[in-house]
Amino acid sequence: MKSDKEILLDRAISTAQKNISSFKKKDNTVSVVEFSLASEKYAFEESYVLEVLILREITPIPGTPPFVMGVVNLRSKILSIINLKSLFNLKDRGLYDLTKVIVLGNGENCFGIVSDSIFGIREVDLNSASQPPLNLNSAEVEFISGIFPDGQILLNAQKLLTSPKLIIKQ
Repeated sequence: MKSDKEILLDRAISTAQKNISSFKKKDNTVSVVEFSLASEKYAFEESYVLEVLILREITPIPGTPPFVMGVVNLRSKILSIINLKSLFNLKDRGLYDLTKVIVLGNGENCFGIVSDSIFGIREVDLNSASQPPLNLNSAEVEFISGIFPDGQILLNAQKLLTSPKLIIKQ
């Protein structure tokens, strides 16, 4: 039979382990930049978002895939602009004066993603995200990290930035 001291020690260890596991769940939160494409809500991890711009003059590049809208001059650097609506086969409303560009970067590659609007930044718990449904096309599933209960889709910026489908080097 255990002494009172041993029982209390066991309880303390058990309680401490529960608290540690609750901290681990909190550590699985990330900041995301929320935006819209067509009528859907999407997000990127904030660590990959370098800045957000209003789309100005874009120069189309002949011979590029349909999802490459063109390039812009960003502080004397040429930045490719990608239209995920074209890549994901979403209904495109076209460009307007306040179209936003989310500049993604990972140290090696950098390009802009066109978005209809930016909602802001919020913390999300990655544990609450579910896997994408099987009925999506392969282009979408490849770049989706998860879907949150409110329907927001978390895109995998690292996969976008390193995908041979999107990196054109000719």
